Amino acid sequence: MTITLTGQQLTVADVEALGRRVDFAVDADAAAGVGRAARAAQAVAAVRPVYGRTSGVGANRDRISASPRPGRALLRSHSAGWGEPFPEATVRSALAIRVNQLLAGASGASSTLLDALVDTVRADDGQLPVVHRRGAIGTGDLTALAEVGLTLLGERPRGDGTLGSPAHLDDADALPLMSSSAFTLAEAALGCAELARLAEVAMAVCALSFVALRGNPEAFGPAVASVTPFPGAVTAAATVMRLVRADMVEPAQIQDFFGLRTFPQVHGPFLDQLDDLRHVVEALVNTGGENPAVLQADPPTVAHHGGFHQAYLALAVDASLLALVGSAHTIASRISHLLTDPASGLPRFLAGPEAGSSGLLILEYGAASAMALIREAASAARSIQWVSVSAGVEDGASHASVSTARLAEAADAYRQLIALELVAAVRAVGLSGRPVSGELAGLMDRCAHLIAEVDDHDLAPSVAAAVDVVGHWVAATPLPFP
Repeated sequence: MTITLTGQQLTVADVEALGRRVDFAVDADAAAGVGRAARAAQAVAAVRPVYGRTSGVGANRDRISASPRPGRALLRSHSAGWGEPFPEATVRSALAIRVNQLLAGASGASSTLLDALVDTVRADDGQLPVVHRRGAIGTGDLTALAEVGLTLLGERPRGDGTLGSPAHLDDADALPLMSSSAFTLAEAALGCAELARLAEVAMAVCALSFVALRGNPEAFGPAVASVTPFPGAVTAAATVMRLVRADMVEPAQIQDFFGLRTFPQVHGPFLDQLDDLRHVVEALVNTGGENPAVLQADPPTVAHHGGFHQAYLALAVDASLLALVGSAHTIASRISHLLTDPASGLPRFLAGPEAGSSGLLILEYGAASAMALIREAASAARSIQWVSVSAGVEDGASHASVSTARLAEAADAYRQLIALELVAAVRAVGLSGRPVSGELAGLMDRCAHLIAEVDDHDLAPSVAAAVDVVGHWVAATPLPFP
């Protein structure tokens, strides 16, 4: 598999693959356009002020720079990231995004910078820049990309502690390099991909619980498309019913509790919001949003603008996290009913025959703990946390970078929640003796070790094994995106 970067066609799946060091090529025509834009920017700067090229930045936009190396000084003054470093896969994905954005042809960056970034994406593990996660506010990953710039110049050590050979960058490359949210977009893309796969797995585990709880298929039938005419709801209902064959269940109730009955209406929005997030991410990774934008007209000119602002991304991430809460709640609901719903005909807590056995009682606690983490990730929407900096010139920031960091945290808790439901559903189906076939039978076979013992015992290994099953399952699940 080889991905060709053109500045126009990068997908979330590509971003994920590039982080894993998949082979890639750079489109020659797009690369030539980078050089043309650099020459155009230089020509414009010779006849009029250009932000960050002939002037200072922020509130210093009206100060003409007197430094002989203003770009290098700009990188040094902005290299103030903090917190944990990004994982190498995220750094590689982010730098690939930055290459693709430069290929869109509006940055004015030099071909030398493009080549240096391409070489860095291809670098061995340990040779990547060390980039700290914190410091951005949703108006460009200034601190992160300044660290990248100083590493390219040989002033900061790489991951293995060594200094690389300095790239001979043009001094005017500093602002074009930093004028991007590449790291925020990388986290958004990777989080979106992880949650989308988890959402697929969650539907299959729901189907297993549906069998154990003798769910009523009417709520998943043809009516869903008419009463909830949204793609995600239709997909959620159809997926569960594809897995639950008619001979597997005889409904226990005329209508079920919400965790089953409204699953299409609650999980569906999560699927739809993740698809919306994908659209936003893919639009932004294929856009030259640098400020100022170089317009290769005749004569060439530049446009000073606010395209670096990540309000769209912050809103899309926040909406996805809010939708995740609903999906997660249905899982917690099903776990509770698997453990205690008398209509299931199963022993309380799915316990063994000894009176007073606790069985899987503690799974409800674990689910509540995971739910608390997911609610915390979603409850304080970062897109409302506006801030004013640089003498009021930059008086509104989206904090998208804070939101995207929450995606990975929420995905970890969601994965744990799915694993807890899997433990309960597998034991419930096993205790019920209800037949399953097709994919669900294969799932039961893979998870037989989770129900080898029903008497009270140390549950930690079973939960850990279920997390491992979910992890391998997610890794093998194709992205549900085009």
